[in-house]
Amino acid sequence: MTAHQPDPIDELAGLLSPRPLISPGHYANKLARSLHSGRIAGLLREAIIDGELPAGTPLVEMRLAERLAVSRGPIRSALHVLQGEGLVQTLPNGRTISAGLDAGDLRDLFGVRFELESLGIRQGLDRHADLEPVRKAMEAIEAEGASTDRLVELDVDFHRSLVAFSGSRFLVQSWLAIAPVIQAVITIGNRRLAEKDPASNYARIVDSHRRLVEAISTGVVEDATRLLADQFSLTQSMFTIAKGDTE
Repeated sequence: MTAHQPDPIDELAGLLSPRPLISPGHYANKLARSLHSGRIAGLLREAIIDGELPAGTPLVEMRLAERLAVSRGPIRSALHVLQGEGLVQTLPNGRTISAGLDAGDLRDLFGVRFELESLGIRQGLDRHADLEPVRKAMEAIEAEGASTDRLVELDVDFHRSLVAFSGSRFLVQSWLAIAPVIQAVITIGNRRLAEKDPASNYARIVDSHRRLVEAISTGVVEDATRLLADQFSLTQSMFTIAKGDTE
């Protein structure tokens, strides 16, 4: 790395951790360490997806631990989780690097997501499943009333309910495997666009979800899956626009 190039690990520490994440002796028990590892995974996940840690960036346990003021254990656990999500790679020589997330990866992610959620809708309608959990998830989005960080969690929960509508626990488990990456993509896009026009962003989210619920309630699979595809296209564009503004 040349002298004039910023170090992405240093920038990550400055951007995401203006103060130490833990103090000496803290998080002594296993549960606390697990929770802390989850937070580290979340920080690194967003940094990889948002391009702060682009593809090929070395992810060295000791270096990350020093810069983020944590022990190596949570870093190791976080990198293991992210490797399972496809965001981190271990090379044949044992080095760990960021896999990044480019435009092709984003299309792939949402293509897989569409197949899982559209199948959830189709199977739910085929078995005449109760739509009430989906409606309640929609009501929670409407009750939030604004484009907040919690809105992203409610959005993800809504889509989990679509998959659960199928009645298939294996379909749900398949969806849950990519849910953290989906949530990070939505978080980044929503955060940036909400800064520009929060009211319009919230209204757009509510409208697209409401129309989807209405389509499912009519029992016409084709209409519901078409609206789902439109919604995912919008979500991808939100992320692309938001990310493009930072480059």
